[in-house]
Amino acid sequence: MRRAGVLLALLCAACGWAQVDKAADEWLQKCFQAYSQLQSLQSKTTLTVLMVTPRTPDGTPIQKYLYAYTAQPPARLNLLVKDLNAKDEGQRYVSNGQTFTAGGESKPVANSGAALLEQLTDAGVLPTYDLVFLVGGRASQEKFRKQITQLRLAREDDKQVVLMGRIKNERNKEDALEIVIDKTTTLMTSLTIRTEVKIEEQPGAFVLIMEFDAKPNVEVSEQTFAASK
Repeated sequence: MRRAGVLLALLCAACGWAQVDKAADEWLQKCFQAYSQLQSLQSKTTLTVLMVTPRTPDGTPIQKYLYAYTAQPPARLNLLVKDLNAKDEGQRYVSNGQTFTAGGESKPVANSGAALLEQLTDAGVLPTYDLVFLVGGRASQEKFRKQITQLRLAREDDKQVVLMGRIKNERNKEDALEIVIDKTTTLMTSLTIRTEVKIEEQPGAFVLIMEFDAKPNVEVSEQTFAASK
């Protein structure tokens, strides 16, 4: 019996998707499909990082950014990133599909969404998950899917669906995950990742919240993605 229990534990560890319920997987796939079918996407996305401690269980905001962008797959983007805790006007990043421009420096992306995401990362910009799913295509969507070890349908009403679970991080540990999907567009309205850490030897957490204010299939032109904008 002990040997059977060990084998079962190993099997569950190897097959993380055994802990993903069918309804949650179906909604996640609908969400992926919605991003894959978009002709363009405009959004004002807010990224907030909270620090949670025993004294501040609701979290204290330590970083907050606005990502205002228009994107067209596979590799066209006009993105303004603004630190909402700073007074400057923010930094603009533009890709016309062939060339990525940031701070006066240009690099090739060759109409590749993967290359665009790489250039954003190299420029110090954290690509938001809506951008990852949009320009990264199925490869990025499946990479995200494989990192999920648990997922369930937590809540559902007439307007939205809430998925909750766990996802592996770069340290191969698991963080708490929540995805809220709009039923009308099947696009995300928010994605939250909570990382448990010790802060001054006390149990705490950092919580990354991405809130998406998305407008699908907006009209775009060549000028939308011109570097001078």
